[in-house]
This record gives sequence, structure tokens and C-alpha cells, in this order.
Amino acid sequence: MFNTIKNIANEVGSPFYIAHPSRFKDNIKNFRQAFLSQYDRFILSYSFKTNYTPFLLEIVKELGAYAEVVSEIEYDLALLMGFQGEHIVLNGPIKDEPLLRKAIINGSIIHLDCMYEVDSVLKIKEESPNQPIRVGLRINMEINTENGASAVQGGLKESRFGFTAKALKDAISKLKSADIEIISLHGHTSSTNRVVDNYKIIASRLMEVISIHQLNHIKYIDLGGGFFGAAPKEVDISKKPTYQDYAQGICNVLLSNSDFQKLRPYIVIEPGASVVTNVFDIATQIYQRKQINNKDFIIVDASIYQVRPPAGKVNYPFEECSPNEAQNEITVDIVGSTCMEVDRISEQVKLSHYQKGDFLIYKGSGAYQNNLTPFFINPRCAIVELTPDGYKIIRKRQDAKHLLDLLQ
Repeated sequence: MFNTIKNIANEVGSPFYIAHPSRFKDNIKNFRQAFLSQYDRFILSYSFKTNYTPFLLEIVKELGAYAEVVSEIEYDLALLMGFQGEHIVLNGPIKDEPLLRKAIINGSIIHLDCMYEVDSVLKIKEESPNQPIRVGLRINMEINTENGASAVQGGLKESRFGFTAKALKDAISKLKSADIEIISLHGHTSSTNRVVDNYKIIASRLMEVISIHQLNHIKYIDLGGGFFGAAPKEVDISKKPTYQDYAQGICNVLLSNSDFQKLRPYIVIEPGASVVTNVFDIATQIYQRKQINNKDFIIVDASIYQVRPPAGKVNYPFEECSPNEAQNEITVDIVGSTCMEVDRISEQVKLSHYQKGDFLIYKGSGAYQNNLTPFFINPRCAIVELTPDGYKIIRKRQDAKHLLDLLQ
């Protein structure tokens, strides 16, 4: 393995991402099958923001999944990648009038988030009265832990997204008066715990909205994303929900509802991290062992920004890759190549290989890292795929010329 990793680094530079496309395909197929085993009308819409490396998006399209986008640049990217307009789910809190008009004409599934978007849609309808307009609404959700504390992402007391009950009544009234059809409800709410019960609450709330407001044209019930899954094999997931657990919990709530049975809408989910986390690893080379105040630091050429979320406190699993015999095991902080004090990739972990030129392969860097890593001090990494006879370069390292092109 070391020779392969070293040969790749010699050609494309270190650090570099190692992509596993087959895992991505399997994750999407398995998540889809978990729901189809419960209910026959289902759409998986992949979250672009999580990782929009083109080869992943090609796989999404090849498998017939939809694109879930949250901005105009992502919407345009989906079109450039060949997604049909009706296979794009448009979310996000900022959708200006030109974007809404484009999505309406293309027949995309649009989830309005605020009253200004409702007003924009009303204006479009007034200017183009013969244009059929169908929209969805994102519903503000409250989810709590079993102890009664908020389970909203980051420990926040409330979600800032979607329509509250009061705003929803006003929005629905205005849309119905303008003969604008409401065809979808969206309940995405990122949580701290990702438990199945959250999605049961979301499903119940969406069906409650349908009943209260007599929404008889709903075609899509969208539970959003934020699921657990796609963990590296080194991570113990025995106590975490599976794709099947989510599907069963959601479908048990929806299929027992009489309105759902009558309308038979599509169930939509928007997975990101839960299908792509284990699809990317990152190989990084060791440069030096350094001792300060009796503490050991290992300096590598990757940065925390390329490996894992800087705000996270969990050490990502890694594999040591070396041609050398194991040395005495030491406890170290693994630190990155930037000049930032906070660039500490792993803290107080055990290492047996720490000579200059050894490699560490960090697992599970597929979610967000490639999208969030800008040209910050270092080049953007190459991406390779390991093959039976060696490796294939998916993306070359992006150097100073690429940076200059972006800045001009």
C-alpha cells in the first residue's frame, strides 16, 4: 500500500483525496431500497452542498436521483450537469425573483422559506397570469430530546428556517387567492442527535399542516436530510440508526395517516453526509516530530480544513502507512501545514510510525470538506481513485494559476 500511496503523491502531490465511487453508489441504492421496501413512491434527492465533485453528481444522475440545491449557483450547476428541471429540488433561505422565475419555468420543486419569497411568486403570477405556478412550503419545526431540551443543530433553541404557524396561515391564504398550487411540504431540521424520533415528529407535523389547511394537492412530503450513515468501517455504528430504521419510522407515521393514504404523495429525502462521508479519505505525509514542553507534535502536509470540520472535537480515524518497522508507540497531537494555531487535526492519539515520509490516511472526509476547503495557504488537493492496476486521477491538484484565475 505504501508504494502506491507514495507513487500517487509523487505524481499529484500530497495531500490528496482517495475517492471510492462504488461506496457512493451502494449508499444511495441502499438508502433508496430501505424506503421502497416500505412504500412505492419515493424520491432520493442528493444534497449538492455536501460535496459537489462532478463525478459524484454524474453518479446521482446515472442512478436517477434528484438534485437538492440551496442557491442559484447550485441550481445552475445542476442544469450544467444535465439534471432536468423537474428533477431539481430548490431549497435555501435566499431565492431572488429571477431564480424563482427560472425554477418555475423549469418545473422544479420549489420550497418557499419566507414571506418575501411568497411576495415574489405572487408578483411573477401577476406578470404572467397564464404561467402555471406550483410551489412548496418549508415548515418551521421544533424538535426536542427525550429530556425536553432542544435537539436543533448546535443546541439552538429554535430553528430559523421555514414558516411558523402564524406566518404559514398568511402565506397559504395569499397563495390560494392567487390560484397558486401548493404541492409540497418540506420539514428539514438539522439536529444534534439524528435520531429516528425527530423524523417521526417532522412527518406528523407535515401531515398536521395538510389537515389544518386542507392542502388537497400535495404531491411531495419532504423530510429533508440530516440522517446518520456512511460511516467509515473504523467507527462503531452499532448503536446508530440505519437507513432501514429511518425508513420504517417515517413510513410508519405516514402510512397510518388517512390523508397520506388518500393523497399518496412521494416521500422525499435529501441525504448528504449520510451517503458521502465514507466516500472520501485523505492521505497526508508526515514531515516532522516536534517536542514542546514534553509534548509530542507530528507535523503533516494536510490541514484540519481538508480533513474534518475545525469546530468538531472528534478525532477522525486514520491508518498508518509506512515502509518502516514500527517504532515505540507515542501519544501525539497531529498538526497541519497552515500557520494557524488551531490547525490540530488529531489530539492525543497513539502513533507507531512517525518518520519523515510516512503517510497517514484519514477516513471519512467526504462530507463538506472538499466543498469548504478554499485556496487557503495550500493548493486544493488532487482526487484519485484506486483501481485494480493502480490508480486513476479524477482531479488534478489546483495550483497558483488556478488561484489567480479565480481572483481576477
